Amino acid sequence: MRERLRLPATVHHHGPCRVGQRRFCDLHVWSERKRLEKLDYLHGNPVNRGLVTPPDPWPWSSFRFHYLGDSSLLPINPLP
Repeated sequence: MRERLRLPATVHHHGPCRVGQRRFCDLHVWSERKRLEKLDYLHGNPVNRGLVTPPDPWPWSSFRFHYLGDSSLLPINPLP
């Protein structure tokens, strides 16, 4: 599995198996407030790009699960 994640050094200069590209940084979410802030940002991306008007029709989003309780399009494991 790890070999399938290996990318060229031009993409990952700190290690060949990083998840994010080097122009992105990771962020540890420590509070419920920060978690909701990041969810709002993620759910707003398709809206901001003009792909959908409200976020709920976007099939690759967790919006329907988190805000409508619907996991029919995208099954998600809830946080404990």
